[in-house]
Amino acid sequence: MSSGVSAGGILEILVISMRDAFLAVTVFVAAMVLLFSWLQYVTAGRFVSWIRDNQRFQPAIGALMGLTPGCGGAIIVMPMYARGYVTYGTVIATLIATLGDAAFVLIGAIFQDSAFLTPVIAVHATSFIVGVAWGYGVDLLEVTPTTPLGSFGPKIGSGEPLGEEAAREMEGKGSVIEDMPREVPDGLGYRIIHQGYRVWWVVTAVGLCLAILLLVWYAQDPEYAPELAWNPTTRDGLVTWVGLIGTSLSIILYVSSKNFFGDDTEATIGDKLNSLDETLVHAASETAFVTFWVLIAYLAFELGMIASGINEEDLAEHGAGAGAVIVAAAVGLIPGCGPQIIAISAYVEGVISFPALVSNAISQDGDALFPLLVRHKVASIWATIHTTLPAIIVGLAFFWAMGEYPSLTGNLQP
Repeated sequence: MSSGVSAGGILEILVISMRDAFLAVTVFVAAMVLLFSWLQYVTAGRFVSWIRDNQRFQPAIGALMGLTPGCGGAIIVMPMYARGYVTYGTVIATLIATLGDAAFVLIGAIFQDSAFLTPVIAVHATSFIVGVAWGYGVDLLEVTPTTPLGSFGPKIGSGEPLGEEAAREMEGKGSVIEDMPREVPDGLGYRIIHQGYRVWWVVTAVGLCLAILLLVWYAQDPEYAPELAWNPTTRDGLVTWVGLIGTSLSIILYVSSKNFFGDDTEATIGDKLNSLDETLVHAASETAFVTFWVLIAYLAFELGMIASGINEEDLAEHGAGAGAVIVAAAVGLIPGCGPQIIAISAYVEGVISFPALVSNAISQDGDALFPLLVRHKVASIWATIHTTLPAIIVGLAFFWAMGEYPSLTGNLQP
């Protein structure tokens, strides 16, 4: 580092970031991932039948599935479109509404600061409303991948839902859930995850208890801040070691999964929806994925400020303009949850504004775009356009509104 930071200083930043990532984010995310994974496990089959039998409400149902934290709900919808079970507007509504795994970062922030409750509700409500409205609009105007301008434009290519013979051959003859692929139980990474997840859950359970105690200690003494200590018999030492071990185990699971930019695939969703034990395995893997990218965000902010010589106020000033809304929407174009977790973490850290958060939330597709891309490339390309346009429009609308009504900033920008 040209700023003269020593190797010891960088190591301290790394350890503190690992500690904070685990105890401030991971343990709370783990509890929520486990809850929503279990809910998906017990309800997925009924959902498929429900959405097929209620075509009139499909965009609203799709947006509701996208709204559930994580990518599982949104991923289920994609093969349903490939089979012709749901409309293209349903796909768009689902992709607009989903925040993917980045939603867990936002919700986890509430546990650290209740001031995040209002903006978290606001961004989810906005994504849902925009998703439903845009999805119904797409269906009303008869917009499809082959008629991107709807009834006002020409037809391009095949009118079949799949549009590609190869994609059709990928679909089985059973139900959507039954036909989802499974992970191949082979390889070192598979063994590490399926044998090590129990250890990870034990450490995470200890970390959750410790994180709750930290909230109590903060309430008792607002000036309290854990110091970096290495003696595990002291309070701060225990905090340091649990955080360090927890994040280290999470990194091991992350690397072993070999899903570096997106953690949810059809194979992992297929495993989770057909086995309660696999639900525990992949809940651990999914949380480890979030942990890794939150750590990357923490390090990027800290080391970036040191390298550039700017402070948090300078970053926040750059992240509050209209340009940040455009950039946030552009980041949302990147498939996978990893970059989106960094963007959402930037909001939690006060680096970007609420309008930029909304823009990214609407634009991003999480991991749900991958199964659509495999089955229908044209549909996936147009889907990114249909999520980016409302992202910029709504983000700029919030930017204008918060400028006109400063009281909104106090409620939406903790």
